[in-house]
Amino acid sequence: MTSGHRNGRGVAARLAASLLAGAALTTSGGVKAQTAPERPFSIPAGRLGDALAAFGRQAGLQLAYRPDLATGKTTAGLTGPATPDAALRRLLAGTGLTYQLTSARTAVITAPAASVDDAPDADGSLVLSPIQITGAGGVSPADAPYVTPASTAHISAETIERFRGSSPADIFRGTPGVLSGEARNGAGAIDVNIRGMQGMGRVATTIDGAENAMTIYQGYQGVSNRTYMDPDLLGGVDIIKGSDAASFGVAGTVAMRTLNASDLVEDGRDYGVRVKGGFGTNTTKPSDNAQGGYSWPSWAGAPAVATPSSNGMDRPGFLEPSSGFGSAVAAVKQENYELIGGFAYRKQGNYFAGKNGGDGAKPVHTGPRTVCSSTGWCQGWTDYVENGGLTNYRAGEEVLNTQLETKSWLFKGTVRFDDDQSLQVGYTGFRADTGSQFASRLTDERSQPYQLALSSKTDLDTLTSRYRWAPADNPLIDLKANVYWSQLEVRGPNPVSYAVYKRGDFRPGSDTDMWGGEISNLSKLHLAYGDLDLTYGVAYRGEDTRPGKGTRAVMSWLDPRDAVRNEAAGFVKSSFKPVDWLTLNGGLRYTHFWSKDRNDPGEDWDRGYDYRVKRSEGGFSPSVGVTVEPLAGVQLYTNYSSTLRAPSIIEAATGFTMGVSPNVKPERSRNWEIGANFRKEGLYAADDKGMMKLSYFNWDVKNYISRHYTSYELNGALVSGMQIFNIDRAKFEGLKFSGVYENAGFKAEFTANYYLDVTFCRTADACESKSLYSDYSTNHVPPEYSLSLTASQEFWKTLTLGGRVQHVGKRAIGHGDATAQGMSQFIALVDWKPYTLVDVFATYKINEYFTANVGVENLTDKYYVDPLSLVLQPAPGRTFTASLTAKF
Repeated sequence: MTSGHRNGRGVAARLAASLLAGAALTTSGGVKAQTAPERPFSIPAGRLGDALAAFGRQAGLQLAYRPDLATGKTTAGLTGPATPDAALRRLLAGTGLTYQLTSARTAVITAPAASVDDAPDADGSLVLSPIQITGAGGVSPADAPYVTPASTAHISAETIERFRGSSPADIFRGTPGVLSGEARNGAGAIDVNIRGMQGMGRVATTIDGAENAMTIYQGYQGVSNRTYMDPDLLGGVDIIKGSDAASFGVAGTVAMRTLNASDLVEDGRDYGVRVKGGFGTNTTKPSDNAQGGYSWPSWAGAPAVATPSSNGMDRPGFLEPSSGFGSAVAAVKQENYELIGGFAYRKQGNYFAGKNGGDGAKPVHTGPRTVCSSTGWCQGWTDYVENGGLTNYRAGEEVLNTQLETKSWLFKGTVRFDDDQSLQVGYTGFRADTGSQFASRLTDERSQPYQLALSSKTDLDTLTSRYRWAPADNPLIDLKANVYWSQLEVRGPNPVSYAVYKRGDFRPGSDTDMWGGEISNLSKLHLAYGDLDLTYGVAYRGEDTRPGKGTRAVMSWLDPRDAVRNEAAGFVKSSFKPVDWLTLNGGLRYTHFWSKDRNDPGEDWDRGYDYRVKRSEGGFSPSVGVTVEPLAGVQLYTNYSSTLRAPSIIEAATGFTMGVSPNVKPERSRNWEIGANFRKEGLYAADDKGMMKLSYFNWDVKNYISRHYTSYELNGALVSGMQIFNIDRAKFEGLKFSGVYENAGFKAEFTANYYLDVTFCRTADACESKSLYSDYSTNHVPPEYSLSLTASQEFWKTLTLGGRVQHVGKRAIGHGDATAQGMSQFIALVDWKPYTLVDVFATYKINEYFTANVGVENLTDKYYVDPLSLVLQPAPGRTFTASLTAKF
């Protein structure tokens, strides 16, 4: 059988399935759609494409049609009550198009007869034109941020594939106002920063609705707040910047979705298989006890010579394979159930830094110089040698402890009891064996890095269950229920000294169990004065963190956290549309949390901490918003929220060098956002499309929870150490822009983020645009501005060429004695210089089954340091990747 015949049979099967779906008009699904209750419509006359998008939003239907069918056509519009069936018929009147309501929630728009483009080829095969599919809200997930009156973003599976990078943190590049901290240390995890706020539960990060975040102690340098995930099994990422009444996140929400059966199974088929394999370059196998950079003279009488390491400069060739990855995913999709299972594997060695830019480590003689430590101890040098680079890694050098090996599993099953109800259960597993540098040991440009003999290990298992009941004939019920449980174990080298690293293979660490659930319902009310949507529900989450087995015996001095925390919430939010051009939003959330510190280090280790602290408190979080749509495709909006965040476990439980004040108050964020969305088809050509989003944000966080070095009285004695406390406030203010243009296979997306100011106020009268000494926020301050331009062009419907240029500016604010307290900074500032990165990619569809992808990350081989790092080390240099994907 020829490939053309096979293609023809596959398309014929899909076409037959579409016709059968159309025939469903005479069955229960079609009857439900045709007999659905009337609802008010307000769709102005004009371009048919715009009218169909508005219809999808107002009717709650998913539409599928070829884009060219709507090109050049107009409609008389629709105002007044009608069933979805009648409304769509009136909108299409006079256009020559027909439609089929294939189910209670979907419709297909077609021409009355096959066009010339749909005629069979000479070999009998049939090639169909592209189909435009819009969500029930009337737009695709990629377009949704441009019609949503709030700061949202979407990272598609295609973007993840093109810019997978050397670390999961790389998938967030190009998303304005969103970064991931600790991008290179402890690879395999993300620590999301949204508009300068990071960690401690400020950003709710979920995978299929489940949380798995753990706070990793990094010594005096602070903590990492890590969420573990594998981008190779993701189907997309949706981001909300700012609070939402239905979410625990106060700075934002990052909802990651694993692959579904619909991502693999094509229309007209009942199964799908995807197998992917590839390789990368620019890495090498780690060598135990290797040293990097230079050994610097450490006392004034030593020779003024910096001695370079004999290791790390044997970088492999540009196209020499040195890392590998692969995955296999299979899915079955039937009328009443779906199944999907997959496995992904990735292994890479230590990467090499870039060579260009002049910021690699290099000795610079400065002559006589007096150097003082933060404690005031000084040395006089006759010939001081300083490091003229950003880090103690040379240009093009191997960056130690950056190796990575991960294994991931995915299993999900969905049962549809009828058209109205479904239940999905899932399991994800994640295993990682990675290099990890204890941050406090590599925080300045003279610290010499070592390859540790032991790696860090992560074991994560997550179970999820999701239920939905949405009867098509009852607009008052759209019920969703979600429960999850995650078990996370993290083990790493003992951070006492490098000598201890080499003794045996025991790795201390922490265990964390996380569990939670949510029940919510959406009721759509069609009132005499407009449409009212009400979403209401309850949510709960719990966390139990404790030292792993044997950890206390090895690290009794460290006092790891041992605590439990619970949080419950009830919420309601509304959207009222009295007229077509005006929407009023409101929300109210009540949150209550309680925590218990179980830490008991024993009498021999009493450091003056107030152990076994119990906390219980809560409060309300209101929000309001107004959206005006003066013209088709134009939205102007203003949103305000006042959101409460209770202390996290790291802020509510004692630990090494950390005392918790029982007087710490929850944070109260008062967030303003003003924005505009623009979306228009036929902007410069008949088939093009342009979209823009511009917003201004102003976040004022009252009682910002911070950390400082202080002396305080406890049980009649004066003690010194670190302590959690509240400063008066922190402020984050800035501008964000994103825009997309598409035309004839060409797509360009430009994003920008600019901070007007970041301010920390120790008291109401002491505010500075500088970060705080000793506080975790020292390395949470984002770049002042960032720009990203991504462009691609499709050729012959088989080849796509593209690239991305990203520029990251300097740190938004300085670092100084803003708090005027404490003898030491304790947390070292990990700064960076502005840099520009260029990435390129190519995708070639070999045939119906095979697709090849190649890409080059950091094309110019730039030496740079990522923002928001805790460890002072450079990012990867030029890296080539290639992969082959087979889909059946």
